[in-house]
Amino acid sequence: MTADLQHTPAPSADGFEPLPEAQAELTALADAAVGKVTQWLEATQRAGTKPHASAERLSAVLSHPHGLDFTVGFVDRVIRTEDTKAAAQALSELGGIAPDTLNALDRAQITAGSALGRMLPNVVVPAARARMRSMVGHMVVDARDKQFGKAVHTLTKDGHRLNINLLGEAVLGEAEADKHLEDTLRLLRRDDVDYVSIKVSSIASQLSMWGFEETVDYVVERLVPMYQEAAKAPAGTKFINLDMEEYRDLHLTIAVFKRLLSLPEVTDLEAGIVLQAYLPDALAAMQDLAGFAAQRVADGGAGIKVRLVKGANLALETVHAEIAGWPRVVCESKEASDANYKLVLHWLLTQENMAGVRLGVAGHNLFDIAFAHLLGVQRGVSDRLEFEMLQGMATEQAEAVSSDVGQLLLYVPAVRPAEFDVAISYLVRRLEENASSENFMSGIFDLQPGSHVFRREEDRFRASVDTLAEILRSHGHLPPSPQHTQDRREEGHSLAEAALASPDYATGVPDFVNEPDTDPSLPANQEWAREALERAAQPGWLEAQPVPEQISIDDVDALNHRRPSRRRRV
Repeated sequence: MTADLQHTPAPSADGFEPLPEAQAELTALADAAVGKVTQWLEATQRAGTKPHASAERLSAVLSHPHGLDFTVGFVDRVIRTEDTKAAAQALSELGGIAPDTLNALDRAQITAGSALGRMLPNVVVPAARARMRSMVGHMVVDARDKQFGKAVHTLTKDGHRLNINLLGEAVLGEAEADKHLEDTLRLLRRDDVDYVSIKVSSIASQLSMWGFEETVDYVVERLVPMYQEAAKAPAGTKFINLDMEEYRDLHLTIAVFKRLLSLPEVTDLEAGIVLQAYLPDALAAMQDLAGFAAQRVADGGAGIKVRLVKGANLALETVHAEIAGWPRVVCESKEASDANYKLVLHWLLTQENMAGVRLGVAGHNLFDIAFAHLLGVQRGVSDRLEFEMLQGMATEQAEAVSSDVGQLLLYVPAVRPAEFDVAISYLVRRLEENASSENFMSGIFDLQPGSHVFRREEDRFRASVDTLAEILRSHGHLPPSPQHTQDRREEGHSLAEAALASPDYATGVPDFVNEPDTDPSLPANQEWAREALERAAQPGWLEAQPVPEQISIDDVDALNHRRPSRRRRV
């Protein structure tokens, strides 16, 4: 068993028996997948498909050691900053780390802008912003009606379908939440749009996980009109996908999704939800959703679709964990995330488990796409699979892939130029993906059969398959344990109290250890809080509680006196 994905022991009665024969099956599948990727790349070479000019420009910049810092800094400090003088100051500073991999025109404009920005900020900054937007513009489309319609026509002329995501981050006020919800509904009503994505955090402000059931009720109430309208449209013409980014939204989004699709008026509506495979929780969530979907179909309703992604919120989850004192919720390594992605596929892709589910295999790693495609064919469920890619990424390989797997579903972020700042976090995530050598997309323009990048990615793919085989051999399809398992119900005392009781500190007060925050997004802690409220509401409960013993100044002095003195080193 890999150390990166922890599993709890599984009684055989649960049906999670180890699969010792998995290695041979998976090795053969991996060999076939590598061969399939080679075919796709050779077909791309023969077709002579040219990469998107903007994507090529961006790739050249990100290949430089300072490329990510420069590009993220530009997007965040020059494009996002409203004050042109402050933006000009940032442009001047960024000019010093401008990568020499910029093409001649881009570099000349950056150099000139750095020199003249402070003198002519109202001229230089808009021009610089326009230049950078042209470099990242292939990743998003203009949401204004006329421009959006033109973009949709261009993107669908090859037969691909579109999943439109009107970009918007977690909202702070009801006015912004109302606007985002109305804008998305207006988008869904367009004749040229049949598929939209929306996040719970973008249509409801100030979400409280402490009142979990009440929050579910509130979010469902806001989304019901959109789902009802989609259900009234001709079958298959309108589709709503519930997206998510942060781990804190996982249980909430699933609860909202199941509640919405349990409404009688949307019985015949197929709808979708996203799962992120870099969360060890992904397989358990998929098994839960598959069970829900099977029952929904058995009751005469439509099935569901799950969009399986790797996950791209690693930086934010890391920051949340460090600030709150929690373990990081994602898998411990990229290889573990890749193996977990395949673990979900290996369990789901059977006719029994997909009885009520269609799967969107989302991503750009050609080896993973080939793995999913070949496994689906082998298991007889390829008709239940839909392959998805992000608009503007890996466009030259996409055509070769679609010739085998069928027309793709393109994930298309949309934003109005006046609201471009809401696209910043999305763009930063994409930039990080393209720049990090850990990620498949970092070498996409150098990926050729037999190349160094090909061998690197093949080795990573085979390593993740071997990890999957080890997991299956030891634990079968038992879901990995979540990384974050805090449960205040099972804690007899706090970490600080535990530290004080430790023999290591029998001679005095220990160094300060902060108590981790209580995570209200975890079901166990929600139950703990609800039980505490119910106890406190009982008549006479407060009066019956013992009064804390008073601590005198002499007691504190005595305790400090017992503590070994420590000199601060300067």
